[in-house]
Amino acid sequence: MPNPLVLTNLSKAGGVGKTTIAVNLAYEWSLRGLSVGIIDLDSNHTLDEFVGIEPESEPSKTSVVLFDKDFGGKYNFINALERKNLFVFQGHDLLDDVNKNIVSRKRREYILKRVLAKYPPKLDLIIFDCAGGFDIFAENALAASTNILIPVHIGVKALSVASLISHIYSLIEDLEIEPSPEILGLIPNHFNQTSANHLGVLEAVSAEAEELELKVYSPIKTWQYLNNSALYGKALKQLRSNDPMARIFAEIVDDLLINQ
Repeated sequence: MPNPLVLTNLSKAGGVGKTTIAVNLAYEWSLRGLSVGIIDLDSNHTLDEFVGIEPESEPSKTSVVLFDKDFGGKYNFINALERKNLFVFQGHDLLDDVNKNIVSRKRREYILKRVLAKYPPKLDLIIFDCAGGFDIFAENALAASTNILIPVHIGVKALSVASLISHIYSLIEDLEIEPSPEILGLIPNHFNQTSANHLGVLEAVSAEAEELELKVYSPIKTWQYLNNSALYGKALKQLRSNDPMARIFAEIVDDLLINQ
């Protein structure tokens, strides 16, 4: 692959499992013999905790540096999850300040796009791990992405999903992103298959997606083994190589490879 694919998980709020999805997708991708780096754009260190590494105290060794006008292309990627081809570029507390400070910069939404174009990391896939909502970092990630995945907390109303998708399309148009990133589909999360309410919401979300000609992946159930993997600082497949939930991440990776 001459240039890395760039994937971003986008949602209106936190708590939808973006980091869980990013880590498990990265691990599955690495099993295909391809390299991947997760770039953390969140200040809360959730990614650090998930992959079992200590927070980086030096801002210049974190994703903060990507928004420095003098950035020279040195990415401090570190190995994670016991995979030689899987890397993490950590976030930092100062990202909150950076978020506020870059608002006054011209073409601020395209900072990451320009950085990746000028200094492309030697990776096959980059995954941006953003905080919930649509702040300037999320807009930067969107502008730099080739592919978008939309995690959906199954407790939300279907209407908010349609609103989110509409907002993403509007941003792509308003920012004049070329080429436009492809939306891989929606991935329902925190699904309880014994709940009539969850089944109803899933049906409504699927209907909305069909209308918009978007794929809906099999829902990620509320699954203790998946929760445990985060506590142990590992991907689900590291703990349970044949876990049926891991097939969902494998399917998404398959689609990424097909659509590259």
